[in-house]
Amino acid sequence: MVLKFTKRLRSALLIALAALTVLGSCGTKEAIEPEKKPCVPDETIVEYDDKYKNFYEIFVRSFYDSDGDGFGDFNGIAKKLDYLKSSTGAYSSNSLGVNGIWLMPICPSPSYHKYDVSDYCAVDPMYGTMEDFENLVQKCHERNITFIIDMVLNHTSTQHEWFKAFCDVIRCKETGSESEYDEKYAEYYSYITEEQANEGARTQENGSYYAITYNGARYRPIPGSSCYYECNFSDDMPELNYDSEYVWEEIEKICDFWIGKGVDGFRFDAVLYFYFNDHAKNAQVLRRITDYCKSKNPNFYTVGEAWVSSVSIREYYKGGLDSLFNFPYANSTGYIAKTVMATQGATFAKRVQNWNNSLKQVSASDAIDAPFVSNHDMSRSSSYFRTLSQRKMAASLYLLMPGNPYIYYGEEIGLKGSTSDSSKKDPTARMAIKWSATEDGSKMTAPPDVDLSVNQDDIDGVYDQLKDENSLLNHYRLLLKLKNQNPQIARGTVTACDFGQESVCAYTCIYDGTAVMIIHNLSLDENAFDLKSLGYEDFTELRGYVVAKAAEGETETDSAPVFGASSEEETEEEEKDAVATLENGKLLIPGRTTVVLRSAKHYDDVVIDPNSITVSPEDEQVQAMGEQ
Repeated sequence: MVLKFTKRLRSALLIALAALTVLGSCGTKEAIEPEKKPCVPDETIVEYDDKYKNFYEIFVRSFYDSDGDGFGDFNGIAKKLDYLKSSTGAYSSNSLGVNGIWLMPICPSPSYHKYDVSDYCAVDPMYGTMEDFENLVQKCHERNITFIIDMVLNHTSTQHEWFKAFCDVIRCKETGSESEYDEKYAEYYSYITEEQANEGARTQENGSYYAITYNGARYRPIPGSSCYYECNFSDDMPELNYDSEYVWEEIEKICDFWIGKGVDGFRFDAVLYFYFNDHAKNAQVLRRITDYCKSKNPNFYTVGEAWVSSVSIREYYKGGLDSLFNFPYANSTGYIAKTVMATQGATFAKRVQNWNNSLKQVSASDAIDAPFVSNHDMSRSSSYFRTLSQRKMAASLYLLMPGNPYIYYGEEIGLKGSTSDSSKKDPTARMAIKWSATEDGSKMTAPPDVDLSVNQDDIDGVYDQLKDENSLLNHYRLLLKLKNQNPQIARGTVTACDFGQESVCAYTCIYDGTAVMIIHNLSLDENAFDLKSLGYEDFTELRGYVVAKAAEGETETDSAPVFGASSEEETEEEEKDAVATLENGKLLIPGRTTVVLRSAKHYDDVVIDPNSITVSPEDEQVQAMGEQ
């Protein structure tokens, strides 16, 4: 049974309740206001010793500058750890509540982003010393924060000593002269001969500048040679040759070095490019690397970047990675944005069930989803979620999905960063986080070629938003608190629930004999549900709720979504005090609200029927392949 309250009826009920409250207080000197209950009650958070975490992605350069040189650094992150997670591990009014950190590349590099490494066993002096890095790792471990770093192993910088040796050996082989380098370096990079290049396609780039396309991959001439080296991302990023055991020896040395420094895991960049778009071979490379890392540390966590369709992502899980980023759900064209804009909650619930059950078919215990809404290669979500309520609702969806959600630094405060000029998109999406009105990031050196027309003046900083209970940041904090208090959400087997409305996303997560139900009311209207008539009478405990409140004066609409369009229906003041309740099996859930319920019943392990997992045409598509 589903009951739907109109706003007019709800207002009438509130007036009647207010009158009863006044009558009940007659005979007293003054009316006694009831104590306001927290929407997510405080309780002890049990930290599990497993790989399920809530991660926070940090571009070190743009996070916090500890020494005033204009660049964020390791010590800056260390100083802000209280913001990321409380030192006691308990819930804190000043902490976001994450328990995992991913640092974008930290090794020496000629570029600002450092995705072209010139030395794999060092840290870039811009970010501090190795001692500073080790201190940061130690401080994270003291707080039980999992610490992972970006590992770019498909290509290096042209300034890496390996590439210099490679070019010299190839040139000397052609001329018959003797190289100062060991001949083994001829195997370090992928290259083709002049004859092979002539079979490829020559692409004109910037006048006389050209590149060769051979078997889909991109090549550029080796200086002073007739051969061509593979470089799919740019001329400055030559691709390593994974057919060489010499390269594998280097990879193992790199893994040993960072595992020795206490790193808990790697984020593997661009895993499609070990062998250009050869998914089977790429999975074999990942299997060998992950097996090696886990032979050194059985708890080592790995997550990979494969910007491909859902079908292909499942194939990459066979490479032994713990997680792969869920690209089809991210970005302005992903399933999360579509769900928020079109309020297609029931469809989203079925999709989450199908996706997570398919991962358990790949690996019953090791495949951990990694949902997100945006990252360093995408425009920030504030560019396509134009209202605070939409941003909050998107956060509710992805943070409460099973697996390990990844928050891009600044996403939790609505940091801006997008432009129609693709050459500036990446640096503009990597600008400094805003801590307060006095720490607005303006004193930090912006990445080169950033779009200076993008400013954060109308965005409240971290410390300002912490003081505002209706801020986007506090919405994130409540969601993470709710997820940390209910371990079933991250770890459970998913089953979609039918609440009879497309705008309601509901699914259960069963883990260790216990079930919780996540319910998102994506519409603006308050709804009431009789859980018994729906078949969910066992869910008798309201664990908490989070309301995606709009900003004061902001407007919303349930009409057909248009990205960036202004909304038509003004949000009523009463929505600011929306409350979810569960009494005698009757669930009242305000508009744009998420609730978590728990069942008192014990559940056996869920057996997934492989025939229930379907592949839709959308699963075969890649959402917003902006990277390529």
